[in-house]
Amino acid sequence: MKIVLHGTRPPLWRRLVLPSDTSLGTLHDAIQVAFGWHGGHLHLFTDEFGRGYGVAADLIDLGFGREVGDEDATAVGDVLAEEGARLRYTYDFGDDWEHGITLEKTLPRPADAERTVRCAGGRRADVPGEDIGGVWGLADVLELIECPDGAEHDVHGGLVAGLRAAGYDPAAFDRDEITERLTRLTPDMASGTARQSAGGPAGRGGARRLTAEDVALCTCGQCRVGEPVDAGVDGPAEDVPVLRPVTLAPQEDLVPAVRGVPLFDAALRLAAWCREGRQVTAGRVLRPALAREAVEELQLWKLAGDDSPYADAVARARALKSLRSAKDVAVLEDPWWLAVDGGVITISGGRAWGGAATDLAGEDLLQFWAATMGDLLEEIGETGVLDGWHGELGELTAQIADGLVGLLYDAPDDVWVDVDDLGAKAREAGENGPEFDLFQALFAASFRELGDGLAQLGAVEYEPGDGDDSAEAALRTLLNTMGGQELGGPRTSSAPSDRSRGERRRDRMRLTPLGRYGLRTYLMECGVPAPLLGEYAEADAGALLRGLLGYSPEEMRREVEEWLGHRSAADAAVGLLDACAGEGPEAAAKRAVAQLVLADLDAPRALRVLRKAADSDVDGCRQVATATLGARPGTDVQVDPARAEAAGLWLLIDGLSLLAGAGESEELVRGFLENWNMAPEALEQRVDDLWRVEHPATAQVLAELGEGLRGVDKRLAKRMRTAANKAHSRR
Repeated sequence: MKIVLHGTRPPLWRRLVLPSDTSLGTLHDAIQVAFGWHGGHLHLFTDEFGRGYGVAADLIDLGFGREVGDEDATAVGDVLAEEGARLRYTYDFGDDWEHGITLEKTLPRPADAERTVRCAGGRRADVPGEDIGGVWGLADVLELIECPDGAEHDVHGGLVAGLRAAGYDPAAFDRDEITERLTRLTPDMASGTARQSAGGPAGRGGARRLTAEDVALCTCGQCRVGEPVDAGVDGPAEDVPVLRPVTLAPQEDLVPAVRGVPLFDAALRLAAWCREGRQVTAGRVLRPALAREAVEELQLWKLAGDDSPYADAVARARALKSLRSAKDVAVLEDPWWLAVDGGVITISGGRAWGGAATDLAGEDLLQFWAATMGDLLEEIGETGVLDGWHGELGELTAQIADGLVGLLYDAPDDVWVDVDDLGAKAREAGENGPEFDLFQALFAASFRELGDGLAQLGAVEYEPGDGDDSAEAALRTLLNTMGGQELGGPRTSSAPSDRSRGERRRDRMRLTPLGRYGLRTYLMECGVPAPLLGEYAEADAGALLRGLLGYSPEEMRREVEEWLGHRSAADAAVGLLDACAGEGPEAAAKRAVAQLVLADLDAPRALRVLRKAADSDVDGCRQVATATLGARPGTDVQVDPARAEAAGLWLLIDGLSLLAGAGESEELVRGFLENWNMAPEALEQRVDDLWRVEHPATAQVLAELGEGLRGVDKRLAKRMRTAANKAHSRR
């Protein structure tokens, strides 16, 4: 789960992993440890339905009383029942430190796993103190730590002096050190006296069914009593790629690309300009005279747009002459804070200190750039890309932006992502109505803001369409009509375009090679598998087969070609067949991919390996080898056609077993018909052959096919159910 301390910028967050049957009481302890809290104040968990969980005896005086569920009797998995579920944790009802908790992934627990809590990621150092006025006080403390001017007179002077003396670094994060602290906790198991849903505790496996109380409290408008909510407990393993594989540009191309980004180039030149130390104010910005000098000497005014007063020499001179604070210089602010927050410029003793522009090079420069992009994506994930949004609409803009980032990553190299094309696809899906119009307007506005933000980092090429204010104007109109909140900023009007929809230039963007590198770095940091084409070249066959599950046919072909190029055909055949042994869904999935890879091996020695495996007594290996040889009638190495047909039936059941038990019989039937590729009348002739297949999943697959085929062919469905009964009897 990801836990974010709301209101911090850059975001302060932790990613924790713990058993799903752990109590909320232990989660409270883990949050205290992970963020550096001292535990001296009250706290409360609040779920998405508004129900509270905590220590009731402590909260009665605050007006909660009997409405609060017992946190020690409530399992984390019962409250966070499915991926994406959210929980709020409030600590100290004076400072109101609010933490947003999101369940990102639920995985099967290894049989021999110890009960532990560990930190899997995060950003920023622990909170430096309590009773400082919440996130606003925290911001003041962090600003004063590196600005000694006047700090001794501030209400936080003592804390700041102590932190400065201890060398406190707000940007420091040590995952291993936090995990070490967490090892002192022993996750308990919820006592089980909390309110349970009708379907049993979702956090311990299976699906949870919504209760009438859930539906009454739900605000999404989509819940129905009795509909199952998948808890995701048996989700995909971490090592199975969920994103398409990509290629990255070489580092020698990416480093110059970073230096070619105007914002980063300006930050590096500012660092070099501060090499001997430049005086700063208590607000950690350059003194006004130095700010004027930096803008002119470093030509920072070139960062301004054509409509900026800094773009014109006369207007620029006038604006700089009247300057009273460096905070008023837009062309200085972004590169300055980029350099300071990134550690390229450090502030101490009332001066800013930097290094030569060449000090940051190679991988270090790439890491600096990637960390900046990661900070932007973190902020987008928490607040969206539109200023002034709060509550549900704010969360929606964050989800939209997050989805857009995924679409960018999924798009092939050099392919543009077009905002109108995305909207048209939604229209084709039958979406309509005022709510959808609002979503479309939010989507268009988010698309534009995301494009602007990523373009400043050189992560995308962004081309705005016609009518600069059309998205925002439509959004304001819809919100006024629906009585919602209004986008901040001046109200502008936008005249309709004279050109038709087909002639309009549309908003569009595409990832640059630098952007793909940065986005993949961010995904990997978040624990999301993001494979590279060619990364399995030196891997063993088992890792290759698992990795290829998410690949397209073309990507699979390229990966296999490179893998085969690093070993002989015979060695490849041996490794692939060895990986085909075993039971369960993972082994069945590997066998399905292995057949595709082995089909291209035609070297004589590889065929002899297949022949030897076809005569073995190892299930999985034998069937794959036999079916592969049976599909090669013209080769010198032959197998009996009847054996090849039997192996094909076994592999058909084996492949369908991946869909069995998923609760979607239609999906299994579709897979059956697609894999069998025969008319129903021909299938009837083979029903008796299917029930004889000696596969652990035969009876289950046939029973579910019998149910799913009712709407396709009732007579065939009945035959399938009869065959299932025979398979059960034979077992």
